[in-house]
Amino acid sequence: MTFRILKEEPVVSVIGAMHVVPEGVQEMAEWVRDRNPECMPDDYDPKNELAWKTLWPHSLNRESIEGPEGWLSGNELLVELAGRKCYNSFGLKAGKKTNAEYIANTQSGDVPHGSIMYHAKMSFFIGGISRRVSHELIRHYVGADRTEEGSPSQESTRYVEHSGCYIAHPAILENEKERAEFERAMRVNYREYRLYIERRSDEFAVAHGKPPTGMDRKRIFESASPYLSHACETSFIWTSNPIALAKMFKERDNEAADLEYLRLARKWKKICKKHWPNLFPQPWMQT
Repeated sequence: MTFRILKEEPVVSVIGAMHVVPEGVQEMAEWVRDRNPECMPDDYDPKNELAWKTLWPHSLNRESIEGPEGWLSGNELLVELAGRKCYNSFGLKAGKKTNAEYIANTQSGDVPHGSIMYHAKMSFFIGGISRRVSHELIRHYVGADRTEEGSPSQESTRYVEHSGCYIAHPAILENEKERAEFERAMRVNYREYRLYIERRSDEFAVAHGKPPTGMDRKRIFESASPYLSHACETSFIWTSNPIALAKMFKERDNEAADLEYLRLARKWKKICKKHWPNLFPQPWMQT
């Protein structure tokens, strides 16, 4: 393990997202055609394996309509499809809108059609933030049932021996004297953590004639974790949805937010807008 003070911005990586399954969409289209044939596009041909694409009154390729090159994401198409299914509003009969225009329209007004946005799910790897900020994220942005806001799977301090990386708060980075003092304090902190683990491990080895493994090793790690400063680095997988993310960005991409959290929110927001630009039509997401 190597002691380090981390000064750079956090890591935010997209590792998973929803996708549209053509076979299932086609089966849904057949169901609608049987019950409400008048709602189907005129050019829908059930014998054509690509007929499902006609449910959208626009190209599925982003390049021809808006935004950067490439296909519209499954998340964006799924949100639009959910909205269109609510009203059986498919094809050109629904009006030729782009994906971005359709979603923006559903999210406008005093009462946005919020439920369709929850169908989009996106998973991120987050690293390079302090356990202090991760605690604030989890306190404020996890719903009571772990579904509405976000579902975290955070690095364990029982199973994982800490790496010795600590996050320097942006306010500390601005002051050379404080940076030096912070590094000194965290070096002491990590040394005390390591000394505790080594002491308990040696005691176990003497008592049992072997090094601790399994539950015995976990007991040592879990009792060592209180030695770690709140500034120690953590990482997690976070799965969320556009509504929860937009709410979080509105509140944390704000000068009143904690500076380390603000740095995370701004990078996270930029990545979301790059991958799913149509899912974030809110005014505050345009800045």
